[in-house]
Amino acid sequence: MRDNVSVFLVFVRNSMLILSLLCIVGVVTANSECIWAVGRLVCNKDQKRVLNSVVEVWDKDGPQSIRAIDAIDPDDKAGLTVVDEENGVFKVEGCAADIDWLGPLHINRPEFYFKIRHTCNSDTLEEITVFPPKMKVFAPNTMDHFLDNPIVLDRP
Repeated sequence: MRDNVSVFLVFVRNSMLILSLLCIVGVVTANSECIWAVGRLVCNKDQKRVLNSVVEVWDKDGPQSIRAIDAIDPDDKAGLTVVDEENGVFKVEGCAADIDWLGPLHINRPEFYFKIRHTCNSDTLEEITVFPPKMKVFAPNTMDHFLDNPIVLDRP
C-alpha cells in the first residue's frame, strides 16, 4: 500500500511539473517583424568613398550597458547590403523576432538600427552605429528616414 502511495505522489508531482512548464511556454510567445529600409550615405570629403560601404540592419535585444544580459541575449543581425552607387543610396531588408516575455500583455517588437562600415575618412575601415528616431515602420512599408536625412560619414 505504501508503495502505491509513493508512486501516486511521484506521478502527481511530475504531472504538476509538466503542467507548469506547459503553462509557462503557452504564455511566452515571439513577435516577428521585417524592415525594408532605403537611405543615403554622404562623404563630404570624397563622395566616391561611400562605394563598397557595408550597411547592416540589426535588432537590439539585450541592454548594452549590462554585459551579462547582453551576453545571454546579444543583438541579432537581420540583413546587410553593400553600397554600389556613388550617390550613396542603399536598400537593405531583414527580419527579426523578439520574445514576448509577458505574452499578449506586452508585445516586444524588434528595435532595428544600422551598423555602417566605411572608408570615408581614411583607408582604414571605420564602423558607426545609427539609431533611427523612434522607428515604427515595418514591412510592407518602407523606412525612408535616411533618404531625407542622409547619414554623414565624415568625422569632424
